[in-house]
Amino acid sequence: MSNSNYLQELLDSQELKDGCNELVALDSHRDEVDRILREAYPYSNITFTHGGSRAKGTMIRDDYDLDEVCYFENEDTTAGETLEEIYENITTLLEQSYDVRQKRSALRLCDSKGKDLKIDVIPGRYTDGTKTDVFLHQNEGDKERLKTNLEVHIRNVRDSGCTDVIKLGKLWRTRNGIKMKTFPLELLVIEVLSSDNAGSLEDRFKRVLEAFANEMDTLTIEDPANPAGNDLSSCLTDKLRGELSTIAQNTLDAAGEHGWRHVFGDVQKSQASMIPRVEVLRAAAASVATPSRPWANNG
Repeated sequence: MSNSNYLQELLDSQELKDGCNELVALDSHRDEVDRILREAYPYSNITFTHGGSRAKGTMIRDDYDLDEVCYFENEDTTAGETLEEIYENITTLLEQSYDVRQKRSALRLCDSKGKDLKIDVIPGRYTDGTKTDVFLHQNEGDKERLKTNLEVHIRNVRDSGCTDVIKLGKLWRTRNGIKMKTFPLELLVIEVLSSDNAGSLEDRFKRVLEAFANEMDTLTIEDPANPAGNDLSSCLTDKLRGELSTIAQNTLDAAGEHGWRHVFGDVQKSQASMIPRVEVLRAAAASVATPSRPWANNG
């Protein structure tokens, strides 16, 4: 099997198809949250819909969740006068049925035993009657609110021509335990491939890793929905840039010496046997005789 065929088969194994157990479970909770919100605010014209990787076409089995936005019309104060009140009131409402963990702008849902349900609810309010841009409350950071646009984010990724490489990049991030949010990673992949997105899946993925390895200090990203108002520089700290550069080079070395199967493992391996080992990946790049595979469960 060629390298590109292997990588494509790997991506195919990561697909979550309609009707699979994972999506059925997500949709069941999504429908329940929708019911809770509409019963609580029967006179509000709430926009409750998919965001995130499912809408963008970049969802993978190894690392998935469901982003559901809950946007109120710009003059609707039923859920709160301010964005913070909306955020807190939706938290209180959902806490009647779920264990809710507040994030920067999202609410992560868990069941009564603390099990992560892999669902984020993002409350917000449209900036005007066009129902395009929205304001979100920010529970952390210097700015209390963030202006953004869900549809712009979705189109920017979904129509980039890079969704297959993005999914492979997300799998690479997850297998290597890199603590990086998905949206900045998506934007980085699109930025790298914006000047040259030609070639096979392997060609394009290697191009991304080479840029991470050699150009990480100069790569920049910006929010396509709010370039001036949403500073994403904090997402790419010096520490993260260094980590991305090092692991990207280790991956290229290991793949060049032993092939992509050595990097990602057999496609049919169980999830329990695919624990990422950055240290082993680094050792494998230097070892030729009897390399140990980076996805092996070494303890």
